[in-house]
Amino acid sequence: MSAPIYTLQDLAFGVGGTSAAPTGGVWGKLSQRGDLLQLGVYQWLQDAILELSRDYRFQYLEKTGPTFNLTIGTVNYPLNTWLQAGDAGKQTNLLPSITRFFTPTVTPGQTNACSTLLWKTIDALELMFQTPGVPTYFTRFSGQIWIAPQPNVSYPVYMRYQVEHPFSNPPASTDTFYLDNEWKEIAEYAASLRGATNLRMMDYATMYHNILFGDPEFQRSSGGRGMPGLIFRRITQMEGDSESMPRQIKPNVTRQGM
Repeated sequence: MSAPIYTLQDLAFGVGGTSAAPTGGVWGKLSQRGDLLQLGVYQWLQDAILELSRDYRFQYLEKTGPTFNLTIGTVNYPLNTWLQAGDAGKQTNLLPSITRFFTPTVTPGQTNACSTLLWKTIDALELMFQTPGVPTYFTRFSGQIWIAPQPNVSYPVYMRYQVEHPFSNPPASTDTFYLDNEWKEIAEYAASLRGATNLRMMDYATMYHNILFGDPEFQRSSGGRGMPGLIFRRITQMEGDSESMPRQIKPNVTRQGM
């Protein structure tokens, strides 16, 4: 994946286009209307991109937080503790993983076994908050990260997280599009869907919904039948990398009767 190269203006009016001289983008998908700026096209794009970056992982929004040591007997930690200093106070959409080392020190050049914590609801962890042991689970609740069981040793930990897509307030034409470049078209259709709904262009809205999420049969069957949409067909860099990894195959041989 190449680094982000598009702006909201590129998505709204086509790459290299402007509101005065549009070439494509949302403008082309909404019957080449000349009043998109007045109608709020950049707000449509912001809302669409924020929704996409809440539901899917994107490499240019993901970060790795600092390694720090848990406090013995403490099960909840402010979210900022897990974030890079420059991300303090930012909205974190996704928490893909928390890694915990098994010994209380991390020495460069030496091995230290580790594993990732599993997510559970705050209710499922309630009893384990009172039980000392090796932290195995985590959850997010009330602006804090909670872990269980209660740490019996000062284990080192770090978290991978995804921040909310950054925008100016209000969104500006020069704002950078930080999703992977092949999601540009999806963002354009998602913004056009919002615009078509606001403008009561319901035939366009229905068409763009199906383009994004698949035809009605695909949606009714949860992907079992029908034509998939653009979102289903796109894969992230991480998922693409996993497709190229070797996988173990276990043959299943049934025994035939004599």
